[in-house]
Parts: sequence; C-alpha cells; structure tokens
Amino acid sequence: MSGCPTCSNWIAVTAIVLAIQFFPTACLAQEPLVAQDNSQHLALMQLVESLEPYHPKGEIKGSAVISGSTTMQSLARSWSERFCKFHPNVVFSKGKDGTQSALQEISENPGVIAGASRPLTDAEIASLKSKNCKDPVSIVVALDPLALYVHKDNPITSVTPEQIESIFRAGVSDKPQAVKWGDLGVSGEWANQPIRIHSRSDISGTTGFIKQWVVGGKELAKSAQVHETNADVTKGVGSDNYGVALSGFGEANPKVKAVPLVLGGVAVEPSEANFLAGRYPFVRPLIIIIDKEATKTDGGLREGILRYILSRDGQLEAIRAGFFPLDPAYIRKQLDGISGPQVR
Repeated sequence: MSGCPTCSNWIAVTAIVLAIQFFPTACLAQEPLVAQDNSQHLALMQLVESLEPYHPKGEIKGSAVISGSTTMQSLARSWSERFCKFHPNVVFSKGKDGTQSALQEISENPGVIAGASRPLTDAEIASLKSKNCKDPVSIVVALDPLALYVHKDNPITSVTPEQIESIFRAGVSDKPQAVKWGDLGVSGEWANQPIRIHSRSDISGTTGFIKQWVVGGKELAKSAQVHETNADVTKGVGSDNYGVALSGFGEANPKVKAVPLVLGGVAVEPSEANFLAGRYPFVRPLIIIIDKEATKTDGGLREGILRYILSRDGQLEAIRAGFFPLDPAYIRKQLDGISGPQVR
C-alpha cells in the first residue's frame, strides 16, 4: 500500500484524528471482547468525568444564526436548547442547511456560526478571508467514525482503501474501477451485479469529505440515488441489495452491515470497540467555524457557546447524538486559542 495516493489521503485523515484522539491502544488491544466492551465504556465514562462541567461566567444575551451540516443538525439543536437553559436571553435561529451553504453564508455574514462535517481546505479558508469573514477559526467539537455500508445479505467480507476509491471513482477515471461486485472479489450470483452508490447532495459535508479525503479531490462517480440525510442514505442501502454508501457509525440499521477495512493486511471491524482502542482510524472531525473578529463585539456569546459545547455537558450531548467526545487536553488547547490561556 506504500506510495498509493488513496492511502496518503487516509494517512492524512488519520493524522487529523490522532491529534485529537483520546483512547490509548495498549489498555484494550490484548483483552477479550467482553473485557473490551467493559473497558471501553469505563474509559469513555472516565473521559467524560475528566471534562470540566459548564459554568457560566456571567449573563449572556444576544442572538446567533446556526447554519451548516445536516449531520450535526440534531446535535446543534440539542446544544442550542440546553445552552438557553443557562442563558434564557439568548435566541438562536436556523440558517442554511449543508456544509457548503454554511460556508457561503458565513463568508457573507460573519455573525453566522457554521457547522461543517469535514475539515476545511486551505482554499476555503482563504476564500472566507477574502470576503467578510476576516478571521475564520475552525473548532473541532466531536468525532464521527465512518464505515462502508452494504446490504446485510451482501457476501463481501472486507474492503481496502484502494477499493473504496475505486467504487467512488467508477466511470470517471481511466484506471480499473469497481462497477460490479465481482470487481471487489465477490463471487457467485453477486459477481455480475452493479454497485449502486447511495450518497448525499453536493452541498453536504459528507460528500465533500469523500471527495477531498477519500478520492483526493477528484471527480466522484454518479450516484444511483441522492438522499437528504445520512440516516436516509443507509436506509436506501438497506432497501437496495446492490447498494453501497459511506456513513457514520450512528446511522447503521438492521438492514445494512458495515464492511471491515483492510489496514496493513489486517481486516479491522468498523466497531465502537476498535475505534475506542485506536485500531480503526477512518474518522472525520465535526467542526464549528466562527469569525474570531465577531467575538470582540458579541458580549461573550460565541465564547460562551463554544465553552458549553466543549464542556462535559456539551460533550455528553455529542455522545447521545451518536458521536464521540474529545480529549480534555485538546479541548483546553482549543479554548485557549479562542479566549487566551485560562486560569484553572
């Protein structure tokens, strides 16, 4: 796998996540599965307990427009509702849906708080700075492990990063591409059946992530069906024997299965246990973008919102929404970058 452009992209994704990863592999790697289950929940609870609870610094008033990723939509709603219990004089309103639409909105109105379900590119940051958002800052607020989902009856047993790229580049490259399940090593009656991609729209952060980090910025294959949400994507695969999709762990359902990912010659199950143990690295960070200039005149509104999101209270909401929390040291580093080093 050395020298493979696809693998280089995945290494870059892994590097982003490792910078904010929190679970040591040593304590879980050699334990039996039942012990792993117990250890992972214990480790997760210990992590949550180590996070600082949210304590308001004072009264906060004002209004904010929340735009962006539909992946983060329900989580953003929970954060907004619970933040208002601490600060009843804050009013939230909903902006545009989709990561791409949110970036456009904050570029025009730096008062917007934008959610993105993927990292921003250097070009996107430069574009924001060239317009009205003069000092854009990206804050990682949770982690979302991804998996390749197929119909539960699909006999495929594993897939490599190169094969995933070949699925999502089918028909748009002169290299050998996976257009039938037999191209991925599936035999029997499935071999000659077409691979049908289920995806999100072009404005989705999920699609943007696949384009930037899975296929290296190249053109994506045409989808058989485009869906409004990630949950709808996996439902679509569950209703299509020959369907396939990339989506988060929290979107699985009984009619689909997650395909093990071959890394270093070993097939790794896309499971919570393997993610928490550091064995499964295919993860994207969920991000909030603000204009740091706006924090100078908003009466502490944005700083307060971010402090809540990155507190024990906010990270528990992320867990309830099916995502994973951040390392306390990384949280402190991010907060220091927003409001300067804090006395603790």
